[in-house]
Amino acid sequence: MIRIARPSQTSAPLPITPRLLTIKQAAAYCSCAVWAIRQVIWSKELRACKIGNRFLIDRGDLDRFIDARLREREF
Repeated sequence: MIRIARPSQTSAPLPITPRLLTIKQAAAYCSCAVWAIRQVIWSKELRACKIGNRFLIDRGDLDRFIDARLREREF
């Protein structure tokens, strides 16, 4: 008799990658200081939405900001 393994019903759910990042998460993503992220938000170089007392940054906006900075440095 051949037994077919069934997937475990207690398997862990797939992790959800958040679209919006906190300032602290964005700083970790960029390997920079929290204040560096705050500064580019305040200077309007990086878009952020404010929900309650928290600024949230769209991951796509953050990637575009990084790409633009990298293109500035190309020779």
